[in-house]
Amino acid sequence: MRVKSVLGLSSSVVGVLLLQACMTPPPKPAPAPVTKVAPAPVEAPAPPKVVVPPPPPPPEPHDVAARRLLAYHEQIRQLSPQDLTNEINRLNAAVSATPTAAPPDAVLELALALAQQHNGGDVARAVALLEPIARSSAPELAPWQPLARLLLGRVLEQRRLEELVNREAARNRDQQRTLQQLNEKLEALKAIERSMSSRPTGGAPTPGPTPPPASTPPATPAPAAPKAP
Repeated sequence: MRVKSVLGLSSSVVGVLLLQACMTPPPKPAPAPVTKVAPAPVEAPAPPKVVVPPPPPPPEPHDVAARRLLAYHEQIRQLSPQDLTNEINRLNAAVSATPTAAPPDAVLELALALAQQHNGGDVARAVALLEPIARSSAPELAPWQPLARLLLGRVLEQRRLEELVNREAARNRDQQRTLQQLNEKLEALKAIERSMSSRPTGGAPTPGPTPPPASTPPATPAPAAPKAP
């Protein structure tokens, strides 16, 4: 009986101990040692890439021709009349008798300089220089043809206006000449009127010398009557 009680007591103690063991938290693990990590080496930044732009495309021949003629027009616009004459003489030496055989830039420059003088003969020659280029089918003249057509239209209009001005000036000269003749006739009539009004009106006019008698012409014989058949 005593043995059973002892065993029961022992089992009770063991149960209490087991319960305490379950209720007691497990011990915290020791912290792991901190290892210092060396910083990674900083890499130097890579040099920027040099981007080489592609070369610009070559200018169009039409653009080159237009820029050249515009620059030449601005140049001769500021020349004096004597300097412009010298420039025309220089271009005349560069342009041959046949305009199509001469450089097209020199031909257009000569036509532009001739049109700048506003002379009738020079304008006609400018038209003769521009027409072959404007109507040509040669491929080497293609960049200059739009400029030649533009300049030709301007020169033809200039010639038309100059001819109109010349006709109007001739008409004015004719009218001035007619007016002068009428004035001269009017002055002559006024002079006759003044001379008639200055003659004396009273008394008989003084007889002048008697003119000699006119000689009587010989009598002309009457024509004979026609004979009866």
